[in-house]
Amino acid sequence: MKVFGTLLALVVLASSAFAQSTYVGSAACKTCHAAAHDAWKLSGHPYKIQKLQGGNGPVYPVLSSQKSVGSVVSYTLQSGIPTAPDSLPWNKVGFVLGGYHSNARFLDTAGYLIYGNNRQYNLPTKKWVAYTSGSATKGSYTYSCYRCHTTGASKVKTAEFQAYPGIEGSWAEAGIGCEGCHGPASAHAASPSSVKPPKEGNATCSHCHARDRNDSISTYPWNNRVEWQPRTVNSVSTGFIRHREQGDMMAASKHKNLACVTCHDPHKGVYFDQGGLKASVNCQTCHTGKEIAGHESSKTKAECTDCHMPKAARNGDQLTAYVSEQSAHYWKVITDSITMFQNLDDINSTANPPVTYKFIKTDGNGMSGLTLDYTCKQCHTDKSVAWASKYAKGMHAGITTVKGSGTAPAAYALGQNYPNPFNPSTAIRYAIPRASHVTLKVYSMTGALVATVVNAQQDAGWHDVTFSAGTLSSGIYIYRLTAGDFSYTRKMMLLK
Repeated sequence: MKVFGTLLALVVLASSAFAQSTYVGSAACKTCHAAAHDAWKLSGHPYKIQKLQGGNGPVYPVLSSQKSVGSVVSYTLQSGIPTAPDSLPWNKVGFVLGGYHSNARFLDTAGYLIYGNNRQYNLPTKKWVAYTSGSATKGSYTYSCYRCHTTGASKVKTAEFQAYPGIEGSWAEAGIGCEGCHGPASAHAASPSSVKPPKEGNATCSHCHARDRNDSISTYPWNNRVEWQPRTVNSVSTGFIRHREQGDMMAASKHKNLACVTCHDPHKGVYFDQGGLKASVNCQTCHTGKEIAGHESSKTKAECTDCHMPKAARNGDQLTAYVSEQSAHYWKVITDSITMFQNLDDINSTANPPVTYKFIKTDGNGMSGLTLDYTCKQCHTDKSVAWASKYAKGMHAGITTVKGSGTAPAAYALGQNYPNPFNPSTAIRYAIPRASHVTLKVYSMTGALVATVVNAQQDAGWHDVTFSAGTLSSGIYIYRLTAGDFSYTRKMMLLK
């Protein structure tokens, strides 16, 4: 794992008094910044690495969220790890990397990465998989990795870390703490009014949310480029962006001058709807009048982000040949009739012999984007990029509309009712991938059943029903879809 910059480089930008400050730990920040601290504790940053204690497993906030992409992907993401790695008790594990939203990997009690079969747990698919290939059973945990998993990372091995020969150096705090973004804060803690920590900025985020940028430690021939890694998924030749490349994608987009905090609250999590995506800002805030006839969310479940920020970056696992679990940050859709294999540059490393890596192409202005296999074929699974290109070029100009592909959905899904709030009726759309007995019931907030909208055997496909609430009082109601082993609920508001 290679990323650009160090926290030391960020600290140099502050005053000399602040630059000479030391780390005090995130707990010290809570006294004055309780709300930000509590929100941070529910985000993924504190759980990038955990040191285990007393033979017990790692601890995470109990979180769950329903994830969907268009009409073909729907799954429940839950935080945490069910067990220790296969055949290992927790007292043989020293540290856990991740486990909050994407995947979990493990260090043994000497600090070495644990390799082998069933040594990585992928949270989106709830599967144990192999971590690395080959005969090696362990590997060193190097600075290039833990600099983005910890706060105050250093290549210097302190006395505390002498017990871990597998770890190259040391760190001040496990996980990304407050000082991971704001810098060491002992001077600020001692004199809050006279010494201020720096505000978060794009450079702070890209310290970890960008890879392989040239810095004072390493130089790469692909500086500021986005790596793409080929894969074969269900016999389909495809691939995904390497995870944590958001900063480099933004730098190759028309949003390059937009601050990360325009859309993100840096203290809050994204994956479990913790408010990390600001409710006050969405695509329509700046891009008005762009809804596409035939693609309205109420009809297809398609959102702007499904096409312009597709889940094309892979860390834990892919869900389909073109859908993984992390959003791209290019926004541009390349409407030419090409696949990503035709949108890549092969660049050699400086190793001897050199290793060839694949990077997404940029144009003469340094701009880039994603091809139609990620923006169209993720839902139109039976179509080609040539088919998609015919429609995509005029998509926002009102030239054409595109209907659904006609294929059965790949997963159960329950859409948000529309309109919402409503009076007196609203439409509810849901998907079932196979013939099932379906019930759709509406409950009051106290749990009382107020209506059974559907109770029947239904064929696979998308289904639309109308719920009329003419006799009900204004308020919030819960509707629950049950089909096969799938059950999911959403809220809706009746406003008379």
